Amino acid sequence: MKRRLIHAGILTAVFIVAVFVFSYITNRGNNNMTADLGSATLPSLSFVCEGYAVNNLEGYTGDMDAATMRDSITPVQNQQLELHIQTYDAKVRSLEYAVCTLDGGEQLAAETVEDPKETEILSLDGSLLTQERLLLLTLDVDGQEIRYYTRVADGAQFSLAECLKYVSDYHMNAMGKVENVGVGAALEPAGEETGFHHLTIHSDYDHVSWGDLAPQIKGTERWTITESNSTYTSVLLEYEVLCAGEENEQDLYTVREFFRVRNTSGTMYLLDYDRTMEQIFDPAHTVMSEKGILLGITNPDVPYLVSGDGTRVAFVQANELWYYDQDRDEISLLFSFRSAEGKDIRDLTAEHGIRLIAMDDGGNVTFAVCGYMNRGFHEGEVGAAIYYYAAEQNNVDEKAFIPSNKSAAVAEDELGRLVYYSAGQDRLYVLAGGTLYEIDMKKEEQTVLAEELEEGQYVTSEDGHLAAWQTDGSLCEASRVTVMDLESGENYEVSADDGASIRPLGFINTDFVCGMSRQGDAGSTISGGAVYPMYKVEILSGADQVERTYESDTELVLGAEVADGMINLDRVVKSGGSYSQIAASQITSNEEKKESNIFLESYVTDLKETQMRLTFADGIADRNPKVLRPKQVIYEQPAQVAFEETSPKEIYYVYGTGKLQGIYDRAGDAVLRAEEVSGVAVSGGQKYIWERGNRYLTYALNGRDDAVSALREKLSGGASAVDAVREVLGGQTLDLTGCTTEEMLYIVNKNMPVVGLTGDGGSVILVGYDQNYVTYVDVASGNRTAVSLEQMDAMLAGSGRTFISALE
Repeated sequence: MKRRLIHAGILTAVFIVAVFVFSYITNRGNNNMTADLGSATLPSLSFVCEGYAVNNLEGYTGDMDAATMRDSITPVQNQQLELHIQTYDAKVRSLEYAVCTLDGGEQLAAETVEDPKETEILSLDGSLLTQERLLLLTLDVDGQEIRYYTRVADGAQFSLAECLKYVSDYHMNAMGKVENVGVGAALEPAGEETGFHHLTIHSDYDHVSWGDLAPQIKGTERWTITESNSTYTSVLLEYEVLCAGEENEQDLYTVREFFRVRNTSGTMYLLDYDRTMEQIFDPAHTVMSEKGILLGITNPDVPYLVSGDGTRVAFVQANELWYYDQDRDEISLLFSFRSAEGKDIRDLTAEHGIRLIAMDDGGNVTFAVCGYMNRGFHEGEVGAAIYYYAAEQNNVDEKAFIPSNKSAAVAEDELGRLVYYSAGQDRLYVLAGGTLYEIDMKKEEQTVLAEELEEGQYVTSEDGHLAAWQTDGSLCEASRVTVMDLESGENYEVSADDGASIRPLGFINTDFVCGMSRQGDAGSTISGGAVYPMYKVEILSGADQVERTYESDTELVLGAEVADGMINLDRVVKSGGSYSQIAASQITSNEEKKESNIFLESYVTDLKETQMRLTFADGIADRNPKVLRPKQVIYEQPAQVAFEETSPKEIYYVYGTGKLQGIYDRAGDAVLRAEEVSGVAVSGGQKYIWERGNRYLTYALNGRDDAVSALREKLSGGASAVDAVREVLGGQTLDLTGCTTEEMLYIVNKNMPVVGLTGDGGSVILVGYDQNYVTYVDVASGNRTAVSLEQMDAMLAGSGRTFISALE
């Protein structure tokens, strides 16, 4: 017996030594290990307002740009806030809360609470809440500072209890299909619905009440108050719901449901409603048919990539990245921030986007995750993580992480403009702060390809693998443009005609679009804004390979938008000493987009109506693939690529339906977008430019007679509207060209004159309004006149409705 034990011990020892030797040999020179993302670890904060749990805040491990942190607003009642701290397994030593200006530039008050309890009552000085403020909360968690952000305002006049109750009742009554309680009466149906993915206030009652889907909420709901004032309150609900299925007994969906409501003398009004639902892909259920992969009710523009041989496809659904290999009959979840259990409210944090970059012939996939990192190595950070999925090894390798101090939505927008990783070259390309970098990951060398690039000086292709930028000079003076294939590293140069400048406009598939300008054509709009129109637009398939040209003797091109294989040209003609806009024109490229044997298409069923499917031209034989979950490769020291972040001098953010809708460099474009989404437009410093509906029904400028007189004097003396407004009103000049008179009433309501140009050399100054008329001062005569909004729009039509004002 003893001899047997000795033999067993020797064999065990030999086995252990062999394992260590084999591990050393195979891992020599390789410091990587594999793991999954793990669970979220940071505490979460939320508030109780009028009995409702709202504004669950994400934690950040670094200082953020406060001016971009406006995801929520928490109304303050009786100078107090009820704060809930969900610590999970973390040890919270202290809580500090500070009231700051909205841009974070000045701290107005601060308090510290040692060993905070799960529920804390925060006291805020009412004198600081005469306007919106930023509340910065900092937890000391095991010696690490975790920061949380929300706006605050005095909610005494917000009708908050009535608004939140209306939202709750509408939400539950629609889900329960409760008749005669005002759900249908509040809608404004505008047409026949074809599906459940996206519903609005213009949808019909049957769809808003979920048809025959029989929804059941799974887990908890996340309520966020995104805007609140004395006029309206906006609330976003996020939750998961189980609905009746067709292939399965039930399907699970992620839902975003947005409300904008108003209380007027005790009567509640639904001003806006927007709901999206997206099926959570679950290969444990039936997700395959003989035709392809069933995605169900989801976004009709599902991002996907197909391998060159047409046997593998990667696709993004419900903020998760999936991969299907037909030859191996395997389906893999490449990336997700959702936990397997899905019971944690932190799993409802979807402040990130997944961008597919490339798939090579071997089926290897490069992708980026941009936004807030909900768990994993970068938990609590914002930025862009670049990943590479190696199909043979079945693992996901993080190549680099680019941190940002902006909000998740802003970072996703800005970093998404140009972040590209070439697996073949092992090189990363990043545009940050106007500088285009090329990083050799093997040599850890960084090269600057271009500097001080401004908006308009660079463009990228739809899939991101092509980029073009001006090589020398400013936007309107550059004589050369470099066009580069970021995947291969190859490039060519396009030069302007003699005596002209060249600017990049975009790509149609792989064709490059550029425009050329002459200094002699430089001029101004009738508002006084400088413009450099283009006399020629070209489409090139390579160096000196011009495929198409647009050129006119009488018309010039002010700008161009490239989308869906078309170029939309904004054209102008010269009239006197200024340019006036004329009807847009379109041109197309001769290049046809390459078709694949795997393609996205819709289909319709009785229960779920419009659904999406990744269709395989030759069908799918096996409908029960093996399900894999690749491990994430984690470096001992993950690559961090940090750059200095800068912002344009003038920038405008638009928020609507509970999310960032766009970033603009012209106020008028921001207002127009805010009107479309019934949202708000704010400056880079978080000052309100425009809000839907938040103004008095009647208003007249108060105490601005001197300013109006000074404006009239400047304009009569020949000054342009831009110069007159800048000199008289000061502050930030707003170019609001293209907006309507009705939209300008919000600015007048802020006690700010608005200059409008008539197009025949005349100008007016808007000084007041009531429910039917707008009052203006005619600059030439000085007469004060009231006309209808439609009449004023017609008066200014000749200038393209040019309005100029200022932001104090």
